[in-house]
Amino acid sequence: MEITTGGLSEILKNAKDINNFLQENESYITNPTLQEYLKNLLVLKGLKRQDVIKNAQLDSNYINQLFSGIKTKPGRNQTLSLAFGFGLNNEETARLLKIAKVGALYPKNKRDAVIIHSLEKGNSITQTNETLNSLEIETLTDYRK
Repeated sequence: MEITTGGLSEILKNAKDINNFLQENESYITNPTLQEYLKNLLVLKGLKRQDVIKNAQLDSNYINQLFSGIKTKPGRNQTLSLAFGFGLNNEETARLLKIAKVGALYPKNKRDAVIIHSLEKGNSITQTNETLNSLEIETLTDYRK
């Protein structure tokens, strides 16, 4: 049975001994590389790489380099685009951002708030960019210009 990050955090908060916690929860504690995590997301979401490329609106060569491990440090906008490509929610996106080692979404930031809202509503990257553009905020694709 899979445990959520929140559930694991609660168990950790109540743990009397860190060694016991680590031993009892070893299967839940992972530190995947970005490459491993992206491949895992494909399986978990039942997607093909081409689906992610289309939905993320990113260059196929770039995504293929991320999946092969040639590129290991995408930018924040690219990582957020991948989140939309996979159809991730806010919690799943937070994990992707952490593994990619780019900044977390921050709801007190107007742009991030729009992105968080879009993720939770299941909006596409196109819908999200349209909302950002209508508010005169940098879109997720502005970095490609």
